[in-house]
Amino acid sequence: EKDNESAALCTVVKSEGSTPRHVGSKMLVYPDSTFIGTVGGGELENRVLKAALESMKNGEAQTLSYSMVDPSRGDPGVCGGTVEVFVEPILPPAMIVVIGAGHVGKAVVHLAKWLGFKVAVSDDRPEFCTPESVPGADVYYPVAMGKLAEQLKVTRQTYLVVTSRGSNVD
Repeated sequence: EKDNESAALCTVVKSEGSTPRHVGSKMLVYPDSTFIGTVGGGELENRVLKAALESMKNGEAQTLSYSMVDPSRGDPGVCGGTVEVFVEPILPPAMIVVIGAGHVGKAVVHLAKWLGFKVAVSDDRPEFCTPESVPGADVYYPVAMGKLAEQLKVTRQTYLVVTSRGSNVD
């Protein structure tokens, strides 16, 4: 995970005949389409890259099979073999952000941690938003609710729980 973002690990799991890369070749793809490693380059890699972005969005792994024979039939190359690539999304752990560090927020932090979530707590009162006041959170954001988005990247794996002290603060 780069900055607690998703990624997708693409691995050549089967290779028969002449193919650009051997079994075990890997490519790690990030949401901005940058990647490390290679599964073969060219059109094959372009197709795997698109599938990796799709897997990061829907959270589902997929196995891609390609014949590398006839581009006029839609094949991604002319090496002569076949290749299978397993695309596995790597999603950051789900995080609960508890907004409001009063007695209810403190209880929600404790419960969320017990359930196995990564937990953040935020409160506009810095003296309440500390490990001493609210033990057990992984990260603390002592900022006003309106400023929280500047400090925290909200992803599909982020859940916000508002336990503030009233609608005048919300």
